[in-house]
Amino acid sequence: MKRIVFTIILTFVLSAISLAQHVASDSVRLTSIGSPWWLVIDAPGLEVKSVGTKADGSYFLLYPTKDELNVSLWIEPAAKCKTSVECRDFVLSSGNPRWGAYEKLNKASFGKFDYFEFYRPEVQEMPVQMQDMYAQYVDAGYWLDVHISKALYKPEHKVLFEKLLNSMKFVAKETKSSVPQEVAGIVSVGQSWLTKWDQQKCSESYSDLTSISREAIKEGLWLEYCRSAHLGLGKLKSRELIAITTTSSLPPKPDRSGAVLRFQSSFEKGDTIEFISLTSEKDGSWTVSNYVTQ
Repeated sequence: MKRIVFTIILTFVLSAISLAQHVASDSVRLTSIGSPWWLVIDAPGLEVKSVGTKADGSYFLLYPTKDELNVSLWIEPAAKCKTSVECRDFVLSSGNPRWGAYEKLNKASFGKFDYFEFYRPEVQEMPVQMQDMYAQYVDAGYWLDVHISKALYKPEHKVLFEKLLNSMKFVAKETKSSVPQEVAGIVSVGQSWLTKWDQQKCSESYSDLTSISREAIKEGLWLEYCRSAHLGLGKLKSRELIAITTTSSLPPKPDRSGAVLRFQSSFEKGDTIEFISLTSEKDGSWTVSNYVTQ
């Protein structure tokens, strides 16, 4: 029985990854519990690789963009520093053993950000020619710490770093524009589906899956997966949306749009990141294509 459950869970994890996690997004929206704003990145090609959380902060690791930039960022309370300049200097003075030897240290400002950057000819004795930038922004008591890096760096690549920073904007959560109407509709579909999932209405949650998923997954397997998932997590205590990614074209179905919602959630038996992928149907409506926990 344990082997069957493991196989089912593994199947769903791989399915979720193939349908959503490796999809180049058109837009990424990130936040943390307590943050008064969303970070919106309009940079086609970004993919959220993983998410980490703590009580009042979120960490996001993004796949390399088409410009081959590696991006990671923290959103957390500005407790250790109060301004962008203070946070920049705090990160630099704190240092990091992983940096190793570096050269060409530069401190400057760009748009809303204050940053420092340096060049590393070698990383762990490998000639990677790495440029690193740490950009800081503070607003309404919350701090965004962005790390951007690029291997085989040349001076003309600096514009790629600036282009990415320019693509970032901050939208207050209480404003109507914080989540566009179309995206809000997608979130509503996901939350409605989660209501049935939370109530352990396993058959209904299967019926509401996108046609693509129902063609690939038999209902019996889904029901077993649903029951096993609830047994492992227990009852829901809290759930907060922390990431939204959208794309206009899914690789398996280029005529379909896709979206991924990530929730920071707490259950009786522990905390987790809930991962929900959604797909547009031919009639323009949205349905859930999969659900897994990280």
